[in-house]
Amino acid sequence: MAVRFENVERVWMKLVDADVEVLPSSDGAVHVEAAPESAFSLKERSGKLSILTSTEWKLKNLPRKDKERARLVVRVPEGVEIAGGMKRASLHAEAVSFDSLAIGEATAELSECSVRDLAVGPARLNGSLYVWKKTKIAFSMGSLELKVLELEAPIDASVVMGSLRLSLPEDCDATVEVAGNADGVILNSGRLLGSGEHRIRLSSAKGVVVVDTWGEFDDV
Repeated sequence: MAVRFENVERVWMKLVDADVEVLPSSDGAVHVEAAPESAFSLKERSGKLSILTSTEWKLKNLPRKDKERARLVVRVPEGVEIAGGMKRASLHAEAVSFDSLAIGEATAELSECSVRDLAVGPARLNGSLYVWKKTKIAFSMGSLELKVLELEAPIDASVVMGSLRLSLPEDCDATVEVAGNADGVILNSGRLLGSGEHRIRLSSAKGVVVVDTWGEFDDV
């Protein structure tokens, strides 16, 4: 199934048992490619496009130990908001902006994206982000590695268990501070980069948080 949608202002996804790609669209329209067609439900109303895993697909997969995976490719033009939740999924996203993204029992790779509200776990995620607006990261379990390409706003990151590595550009303006630490480990807190304009607030319950920098001198 391949479908084209025009005049879409927001894309909302709720998916399970799927391999997902979210990519940029260059013609101003949202393009959806899905296989098999029966695995997904698409609804467009008042500028909002909803992409859901179908009830039929959920029931088909429910008794299976080895879940069958559907495939979804969504191409989204610049300026269209994206929000979604995914479980037992894989995600590959390039050069798109998420208003919110929640993943669990999943693997994900984000390349040159932005995410205002990121909830992860249990999952493994790595990628590169632009932080143009205040960004919130809630991480419960697994492994999370993020490279910040540009830092123009604060970041709040909380970790329950697992490991978070946050790499900041060495020429950014940031203050790295601990907002709370129970039985976790937070390395390289208390750092001042540049003018220190943007606050990086970190908290950890039982996880490990590492903050480093990247750039010409690879200061780690």
